[in-house]
Amino acid sequence: MDDMQSCLEILRENDVDVDTAVDRLMGHNELYLDFVKRLPEELNLAAIRSALAQQDEESFHFYLHGLKGFAGNLGITEIADAAQAGLIEFRATQFRNITKLEGLLDEIEASGEKFSSALGEIAEIEHAAQNDESTM
Repeated sequence: MDDMQSCLEILRENDVDVDTAVDRLMGHNELYLDFVKRLPEELNLAAIRSALAQQDEESFHFYLHGLKGFAGNLGITEIADAAQAGLIEFRATQFRNITKLEGLLDEIEASGEKFSSALGEIAEIEHAAQNDESTM
């Protein structure tokens, strides 16, 4: 198995729907991995939590909706599903159930930490590959 396939397999092992997402990108594995590596910055949980604390409807919806779309398009269903649940709750109750919204953000954060661990494994594979190339 080559390095690219090893990286994709790590994502699959972490419940990421890699195949559907790569198909969406017309089979461009490298492009897919480039997008996947952007997830930690796209999570933007500090901004979402700030919008929730300030009860800023526009920002809360904007950031949560963006996260849902980004994660969903990349096949990271745990995060996309939790973000979708947050959007549904928000649309139904606005900020009347802060505790539930905070719980959903906690789910997103936990999924993000799990995903970050997978990204760490991918970084190790890529680093080892670069070291192998530089010694040739």
